[in-house]
Amino acid sequence: MRAEKAIEALEGLKDEARTPAVMNGGEHLTAWDGKVRGVLSAALGADDHLVARLDGVSYSLGVWSTSTPDHYFDQARHSGIRNACGVIDAAIYQLRLRVDDEEPVDLRSFDPELWEHVKRLVEDQDWGKVASQTAIFVEDRVRTWAGDPKTGKGDSLVGKDLMGRVFADDSDWRLGARAGEREGWRALATGFAQALSNVDRHKIQRREDAQRYAIGVLGLGSLLLTQLRHEHGELVEDVQTGADGGAS
Repeated sequence: MRAEKAIEALEGLKDEARTPAVMNGGEHLTAWDGKVRGVLSAALGADDHLVARLDGVSYSLGVWSTSTPDHYFDQARHSGIRNACGVIDAAIYQLRLRVDDEEPVDLRSFDPELWEHVKRLVEDQDWGKVASQTAIFVEDRVRTWAGDPKTGKGDSLVGKDLMGRVFADDSDWRLGARAGEREGWRALATGFAQALSNVDRHKIQRREDAQRYAIGVLGLGSLLLTQLRHEHGELVEDVQTGADGGAS
């Protein structure tokens, strides 16, 4: 579990500790304690000392008899909850120290709209979906910006055919100042559609190097969008603000 997600969960559980349902004990307290332990184990590891500290928290009296007043039991339970919240605070502190170190990628390295689309998947380390959603997003954005070019039958172009049309020499969206550059960008875009998009859009790949692969797909998709914004910023702005229906 990533540190930021664990911190959010623990802060929520600390708030939950103050509710009457948990404070009154019974099954709600049992469930709460189990949820806290689950988050700590997932975020810090089952062998972390804070997990052991939580396991050592008692929510009842060590010694009691039939004549022990009920409020003594309440005091012991509330004291245990406070001690558990202290463990939560220590865990949050420990996790905050990790946040900067565990960031898997630098969000400034990628197209901002593409990053916004996949960032939750990256945070969850769902690398197969990062690749597939990148492929889907890039093709959708290229199609939208270019005004949804059609086939001769009136269907929307997809994949290689879409990229070939949008990055053609006579297209308003072509990239590169010279013929060789334009050919290179077109080959890059059609290659993205053929080698990556066709695979990643239709199935989630299972591979040992899933993170490196996904970041590579993300980088290539971002490169295409970044270059389009760089060379055709005014066209992109016109489309996104509705000033133009998109050029082909």
